[in-house]
Amino acid sequence: MALSGVAFGKHSVFLGVMVEGMGGFARELPVWSPMHASIGPLPRPAAEAEYAYETWWNGARVLIYLPGDGSMRLVNAVGLDITADYPDLTSPTGLFPPLQAVLDGEIITPDPAGRPSVERLQQRMSLHHPRAVAKAASEFPARLVICDVLYVWQPVLHHPYTARRALLDDLPLSSDRVTVPAAWPAMAREAFRQARVEGFDGITAKRLTSTYLPGRRTRDWITIKNTTTKDDGAR
Repeated sequence: MALSGVAFGKHSVFLGVMVEGMGGFARELPVWSPMHASIGPLPRPAAEAEYAYETWWNGARVLIYLPGDGSMRLVNAVGLDITADYPDLTSPTGLFPPLQAVLDGEIITPDPAGRPSVERLQQRMSLHHPRAVAKAASEFPARLVICDVLYVWQPVLHHPYTARRALLDDLPLSSDRVTVPAAWPAMAREAFRQARVEGFDGITAKRLTSTYLPGRRTRDWITIKNTTTKDDGAR
């Protein structure tokens, strides 16, 4: 389940980079920390068109490092490599295309209705012994939700959200274990109401002009929780 929305771009030529069939040579991927949202209310009606709105998945934040050979490495928000804790996402290789990239996303563990389950995720996050990890991966399989892109053959984090989002929408990433959720441009209250109807914990507003600031918490991204606001928002 996820909010339906509007794609920001549908072309595979972007920022001078050919997404489909691009050539290139392997480089050592940069190491970054994720950018963080501030908690707050919905933007006021006069400002809501300055943002896009995404589902807040309330998952485990990760950066996904793709070296270009179909494999990946998962690094959590404090810089720990947690790849071995999620064999259901990393084995076998080939979950991702041969793309050299750094992506920002979340790990979720859906419940039987398809909604993210914090309880199931906490169980997965607490396990590190290979036998326990394998058992949990079978009982509570994980999914990756990809929400941003920092690098595709070259850094793109200095470009605005709209440009990065267009690139993300073009990348061939979606599969049975990977989701690229849609975004709602300029539809704050509709997105918030729909997220609540679908059982999500809230939405995140991302300023359309915002660049990606690794390791920073910024008001350019605002997470609006169902427990901290009403659907009519701040006036």
